[in-house]
Amino acid sequence: MTEIVLLGGKVRKQALAVVQPSSNPQSPTLKRLMLPQGELAQFYDGEEGIRYIAQIELQAGSLRGNHYHRIKQEWIYIMSGEVTIIVQDLESGTRETALLRSGDLAFIQTGVVHTLQVIKSGQAIEFSTARFDPADIYRQKLV
Repeated sequence: MTEIVLLGGKVRKQALAVVQPSSNPQSPTLKRLMLPQGELAQFYDGEEGIRYIAQIELQAGSLRGNHYHRIKQEWIYIMSGEVTIIVQDLESGTRETALLRSGDLAFIQTGVVHTLQVIKSGQAIEFSTARFDPADIYRQKLV
């Protein structure tokens, strides 16, 4: 599994390993299993329960986000499509970008402005250990 660290670790992007089914204990926990009946993506296995989950439609040429949260950390798993994630640290003002494709998982800490610039249409899943609170969305335009 390859990992890219942005903003000093406040944002992490991982390309989940594609593996064949096995009982090998060395197999990574987060992975994409290619089964005869179709893919099974395992993109979360943590101690904390998921309290929020949403499906995101990605339409080419559109933007998603342009906001940050003070309470909610979030993960975004790209099921299909391609986006550029643009992130900016509120404290330092540092801005970075990364390309996310099918099978990529991004983690975004609080206090990070984030925008998904959709290159190729597709689907994503957003999830968090914090519940959704509309009062925790702070709009800030990056693009």
